Amino acid sequence: MFAQSVDGLRAKYGSAVSETSAVSETFTVRDGIGVRVRKGPNGAIAEMLIFPMRADSLIQSRSLTFSYETAKNLLDELVPPSRRGKFVIAGFVDAFCLPENDCAGSSEDYENVSIYYNSAAKPGQLCYVDVRFKR
Repeated sequence: MFAQSVDGLRAKYGSAVSETSAVSETFTVRDGIGVRVRKGPNGAIAEMLIFPMRADSLIQSRSLTFSYETAKNLLDELVPPSRRGKFVIAGFVDAFCLPENDCAGSSEDYENVSIYYNSAAKPGQLCYVDVRFKR
């Protein structure tokens, strides 16, 4: 399954631009957009964090955003709808997180994955998308 394979990411996007630990790697998937994958105990991808990044730095910044449309296109590439399983529910996340109150967003829950869109940014823009694979 491509969406849960680090080897599949390497084949499509090349070598990781950063390996922060034995269980985490970051790939550039578009100009200015990265995906950080975290592997579970079995070596399969457990989580993907899709986020905007500067070419000269892997540091995430809330001042960098990307469009919802770009996120949806990347999600369809990384975790195709057929791999997500049956749609369960969607909703809004209206959480209050200190100190910046930056947790608002929306979520989609499927049979095989949960997706969270952090939209505490400009309208139509996202700060990041978190995809968690269910086991």
